[in-house]
Amino acid sequence: MIRFHQHSGLFANEDGIDDLYGLRYTLKLLQLDEVDRALVSFYGKLAHGLTRDTFVGAEGTGLRPLDGFGRPMYLPPNTTSSAFFLWTLRYLLIQDWDMDDDGTPEMLRLCFATPKRWLEDGKVTKVKHAPTCFGPVSFTITSKLKKGEVVAELDLPSRNPAKQTLLRIRVPDGWKVISAKTASRSLPVDSSGTMDVSSITGKSTIRVAVQRL
Repeated sequence: MIRFHQHSGLFANEDGIDDLYGLRYTLKLLQLDEVDRALVSFYGKLAHGLTRDTFVGAEGTGLRPLDGFGRPMYLPPNTTSSAFFLWTLRYLLIQDWDMDDDGTPEMLRLCFATPKRWLEDGKVTKVKHAPTCFGPVSFTITSKLKKGEVVAELDLPSRNPAKQTLLRIRVPDGWKVISAKTASRSLPVDSSGTMDVSSITGKSTIRVAVQRL
């Protein structure tokens, strides 16, 4: 969360959080794969909150109540700040990037920054018909840690696939991903639980083997 203190005397410009710039800062962290720092921003802003019962955001908000009406806000309403939760949640789950800055997105990342507790045993992460630069994406990730696996059911764009599509399985602390396979072949997996699924389009099921550390 970006702190600011401009000493200008303007309303809510002291001891505050810059919600407007905080959104792009968090998205940049996700693009750089700084997952832990991005999650601090995500949950930090959830704790800090928006205006109660209205979800109105501002360019900046104070950390402390100014008076009986609550925290001061600088330049509300600000739709970008109000959308902080939705934008960040989307990019925890699905990221479509133009990594070489040529104006055309070429990379699709799935589940790249999900909190590890989302895959505790028995939990399910589901996304249906999410729009991306490459077409709608759906997936269901089911954790079966006690059985030694996580099952990923994917439905990926086939008409306009990304040049590179990556899937990451972020298992809880104390567990690690050891292998992954489709019905027809094995998929190499790195130490972060990430695998290249660029060759997969349409519907496919990936079974990811996990074990305790």
